[in-house]
Amino acid sequence: MSKAKGRSFLYDVLMPKIYGLGAAVVIVGALFKIQHWAGADLMLIVGLSTEAVIFALSAFQPQGHEPDWARVYPQLADDYVGEGLVPATAAVSGGPSATKKLDDMFRDADITPEAINRLGAGFNKLTTVTGQMADLSQATAVTQDYTVKVKAAADSLTKINEAYTATANAISQMAGSTKDAQEYHKQVQSMTRNLGALNAVYEMELQDANNHLKAMNKFYGNLSIAMENLTDASKDTEQFKQEVSRLTQNLHSLNTVYGNMLTAMKG
Repeated sequence: MSKAKGRSFLYDVLMPKIYGLGAAVVIVGALFKIQHWAGADLMLIVGLSTEAVIFALSAFQPQGHEPDWARVYPQLADDYVGEGLVPATAAVSGGPSATKKLDDMFRDADITPEAINRLGAGFNKLTTVTGQMADLSQATAVTQDYTVKVKAAADSLTKINEAYTATANAISQMAGSTKDAQEYHKQVQSMTRNLGALNAVYEMELQDANNHLKAMNKFYGNLSIAMENLTDASKDTEQFKQEVSRLTQNLHSLNTVYGNMLTAMKG
């Protein structure tokens, strides 16, 4: 009750909360300053000022009341005068010891050293039998392991037989495929021969066409020469025509002259 009466609302109830809130403000101000956010200087000033105020208030915090334990345990008092604490073993110091009681129990139960030796021998035999049982259990485990391995080997043989059967079937299919491949090879050879003959015929036709083309080119060449000659002959004919025309004119003029001469001679 005395402790409850001496409890301060400011320092015992409110100040722990103020410590936490002030530390939070300081951390936020430091965060603003580290991150260089806007208002970092103001936040840092507010946080440090809050912490300074809290430290100033904590300087006036009264010391806690230490209870007087001597009122509960008088032996803790500095001026205590009286008997000390009685050890727990002292309460039974006047009675028989525990070893003597154990000896009495062995004597009443007729447990002699020979009986203890026989008990030890029995424990040794029990240990030996237990070891043999462990060996037997180990042999059983080995037998079980052997059985499992034999079963696994049988399964493996079954899988090998299945694989051998599948291989035999595959070989049979390959044999059939070989016959088909031989027939296909024959067909390919026949087609190759036909293509060879066709190529020979095509080559002959190509040679004939080439010879015919050469003959046509030669014919057209000769025809071009003939046309050129004909053109030249046409030019010569035109010139001959012009010469004949001039000769006719000359003869006409000569006839006129002769006619005039005859007329003059007659007149």
